[in-house]
Amino acid sequence: MSSNLNDICDCCGGSENQLILQLFGDKTFGITDGTSILEDFSLSDFAMPVDGHTCVGLNIESTGGTHTIFNNNLPIPLTELESGKDYARGVLLKITYPTNDLNSEEILIGDKSVELEIETFDGISTTYPLYNLFIMFTNPKSNDPAKLINKIEIINPNTDYAIRITGLVVFGTSL
Repeated sequence: MSSNLNDICDCCGGSENQLILQLFGDKTFGITDGTSILEDFSLSDFAMPVDGHTCVGLNIESTGGTHTIFNNNLPIPLTELESGKDYARGVLLKITYPTNDLNSEEILIGDKSVELEIETFDGISTTYPLYNLFIMFTNPKSNDPAKLINKIEIINPNTDYAIRITGLVVFGTSL
């Protein structure tokens, strides 16, 4: 186990007493102080039916770029999903930031942020700050549009560095 953030990633500007959230090989997220796990959250029993998938791997430039991770293109108003159609039901996203900005200055961990815009089934969008990991799963077998996110976009508002997005979008077929 690493004792500080700098041992994990030399771009993070950690401190020796900083607790970290880390994913371990046994599918467990743990809060660690570098020598022991203080709390853990196991994903070892997680499973979700998947009827399709797509992988995401792209760069968003430093000019305020936006990328749609998925869009279910739900018509509004909508009371029931179309039977037998695949809809995005889950996503795992990881944002990778560069060590230095375009001016060759180190990017501090507090300055590493993009925006995650989530549009619900009824067309309402909300924007959230995002550091580097986002995981979301909805009901994999339902015809209720309220149990589905319509669209997710990642926005890089930073004008002094580009980001890298990697992810996995999984699809479930409606009943």
